[in-house]
Amino acid sequence: MSDWHDELELALLPLKDLRVDSVYMTFVISNALNERGIFHQCRIGYAEDLLSRMTTAPHCWVELEQGWCIDLRLRQWLGDEDDLPHGVFQPSDYPRARYQGTALLVPRLDVGDLKVMTSDAYSKVKLPWSAGQAAAA
Repeated sequence: MSDWHDELELALLPLKDLRVDSVYMTFVISNALNERGIFHQCRIGYAEDLLSRMTTAPHCWVELEQGWCIDLRLRQWLGDEDDLPHGVFQPSDYPRARYQGTALLVPRLDVGDLKVMTSDAYSKVKLPWSAGQAAAA
């Protein structure tokens, strides 16, 4: 994982203990990424554990450039096992899991609403600048 992806994962830690579904979590993460101007695409579909054959649907996650993904909810539904993805990851590093989905349009939410929705955990999320943004700054 690159230093930037490590920083991104650490910045999202305040959200990991929220007891919310993947749709809600994806809305929160997408709004945080939009605040920093970080390109991403939200997805809705399903995720499957190819070992146990368990599936969670609907399931939402965030895709970043170069194939990176963000998912803080999969283990909540399929089991807290190290070979299932969690956080910021490359799907190819987790062959046990399969994602299938389509684009999800996420509404832009007011920062105040996001803080209330997350019991103020949103205010603790301090995303890093992307490499392109840091070079321009």
